[in-house]
Amino acid sequence: FIDLGTQLVEYKGAQKTQRKILISWELPNELLTSGDFAGQPFTMGKKYTWSMSEKANLRKDLESWRGRAFTDDDFEGPNRFNVRKLIGAPCMLSVVHESRDGNTYANIKAIASLPKRMEKPKPVTPPVYFSLEKEFFDNSVLDGLSDKLKEIIKGSPEYREIVEGVPYTPPKGEPNHLDDEVPF
Repeated sequence: FIDLGTQLVEYKGAQKTQRKILISWELPNELLTSGDFAGQPFTMGKKYTWSMSEKANLRKDLESWRGRAFTDDDFEGPNRFNVRKLIGAPCMLSVVHESRDGNTYANIKAIASLPKRMEKPKPVTPPVYFSLEKEFFDNSVLDGLSDKLKEIIKGSPEYREIVEGVPYTPPKGEPNHLDDEVPF
C-alpha cells in the first residue's frame, strides 16, 4: 500500500486534483524469467483514487476482496476498517491482457478472497506500507521505493508539507479524502 498523495489528473478533457494510492500484490508462484530480478516473484499494482464513496473503484475492489459489502459500522468507531489490514492479506486476482497502441498490458480486472480451503501462499518479499499522513510517514520506506514512485510522491503537496513544512489546503471544491467516508 503506497500513498501517492494528491495528483493532477485529467478526465474527459478536464484537469483536477485527486488523492491517489497504489495497491500492489506479489504473485509468489509467478517468477520473473529474465533481467536483473530473474527468479523473483512478479508484482502487479493498481492505482486508485483514495475514496470510499459507493461508486469508487477502491470500495468496489475492497468489497470484492473482503467478500462482503461495507456497512456504516465499518466506517465508525474503534473497529472501523483500517487500510493497514490489507498488508499481507491474501487474495486472488483476475488478470486480463489487453492490447493498446501495439503493446500488450496485464490489467487487474477483479479481486476476490481466497476460498476457505485454499492455502495462503507465503510472501517472498517483505510487505510495504507507505503513508503521507504525518503520524505514519516513514522516510526509510520512501527510500526503498522505485525512483518513479519517489518522483510521483515527492511532487505531492502532502510530501512537501511533511518535509518542507509548506502547509497544504485542498483546492476549493475538491473533496478532502479524509472527509469522504474513508475508513482509515
